[in-house]
Amino acid sequence: MERGLKIGAILLLLAGMLSVPNDFYELMKFILIALFGILAYNSHVEANIKGTGLYIALIILFQPFVPLPFGATVWMVLHGVVIAFLAVTLFTAKRKLSKAI
Repeated sequence: MERGLKIGAILLLLAGMLSVPNDFYELMKFILIALFGILAYNSHVEANIKGTGLYIALIILFQPFVPLPFGATVWMVLHGVVIAFLAVTLFTAKRKLSKAI
């Protein structure tokens, strides 16, 4: 389930890098805070303090209630960094799981 959530977040962030209407960005932010909230809870259950903190920071970054006044270029860079982070955690978790088996 966690892999699916991360892949969904990556796809949403990639779609957010395209030129789409502002309503899509607002919907994307609501979906992302829900996905990151679930991932933060899963990290908390696994006693992963760093992962929990990072997902909470991502929730604060993408929350739609008080928008952060970044320009379009900064948001593109942030989307790229978050995509890279999610991809790395997606593949490192897979390696740890395969080593444990």
